[in-house]
Amino acid sequence: MRRTFGVVLLVLSLGLLAAAPPKAAPKATPAKQAAPSPTPIPVTTTKAPVVVIFPFETPTDVDKSTGQAIAQIYAQVLVQSGGLTILQIPKDIKREDYGKYAHSRGADYYISGYVQPIGTGAAIVADVVDVNDDISVYSQTTQIQSVPEVASQALNARSVILSAAGIDQTAIVTQKATPAPSSTSGASMSINSIVGDLFHHRKGTATPAPTAAPKKPARAVISARLIGNATGADLTRGTQALQSSLSARFNVNSANVAENELAVKANSICGVHRDNTLISGILDVTHIGGFRSHNSYTFKMNVYTCFGALLYTTTASNDDLVKAIDEAVGAYAKAHPKNS
Repeated sequence: MRRTFGVVLLVLSLGLLAAAPPKAAPKATPAKQAAPSPTPIPVTTTKAPVVVIFPFETPTDVDKSTGQAIAQIYAQVLVQSGGLTILQIPKDIKREDYGKYAHSRGADYYISGYVQPIGTGAAIVADVVDVNDDISVYSQTTQIQSVPEVASQALNARSVILSAAGIDQTAIVTQKATPAPSSTSGASMSINSIVGDLFHHRKGTATPAPTAAPKKPARAVISARLIGNATGADLTRGTQALQSSLSARFNVNSANVAENELAVKANSICGVHRDNTLISGILDVTHIGGFRSHNSYTFKMNVYTCFGALLYTTTASNDDLVKAIDEAVGAYAKAHPKNS
């Protein structure tokens, strides 16, 4: 017992000696020290939004490779502009599966669209969708006759995506990506050169002689999102088809409102442009069973003045969604060629 107590006492004594302050050493003349370098400011990095671009849809009498070419131009422009991560363009994905596919690839946004040949060029409807919210953040219809005009539309989509993601576009350094083919950068290059004249070489038809684009009335059209019992994918496609069909006949802008809001918000949407009209509609789908099971689309198109008054309405039905909408737009254009 005494031996154990002695060992404990010895350990405690060593601990106290270790804790005691050491004797002061003689002061040495300190050497001159260099001024400390400032603490570097940590650089914050923002994850580049991931974007998937689907081949643009085309009418049944136009080769699908046209839509693939348009998507490729978008991809090249967005890669070279920087700030976005662009995934490989997928093939054979149905429109109703766009959101699911984009989500499975970890994309933040996806771009889709529709191409409608017009005269010597085409009308392109481009749509940017937030994958997480499944909400369209950008939709625009533009008539194009050259590759740079397609590139300009791609840059517009890029700006919208960066803005929606809260990224300062001025801070982005352009990436050193593989350059796009020279045919995508010539200011006067016709879009036919990049898509192989597919706008004029339609399936089973001879190449028509070039014709001047029809003169459009001064009064513009503002289109809005469709409503109805159709699926969300069909409503989006129908909205794009409406913009495309209107663009073939009128000068068109789009408003990010739905048909059921159009009359109420007409005044504020038009602003100072009181001669404009506002066009949208209701798209319903009926499934017809039996041996030839298919969907039939009914589109009721409504045209409003800037005061919210109903100017014109018409209804068209077809098994082809795009044809139903184009038939309704054609009826309005015939009845009101000056959009008045």
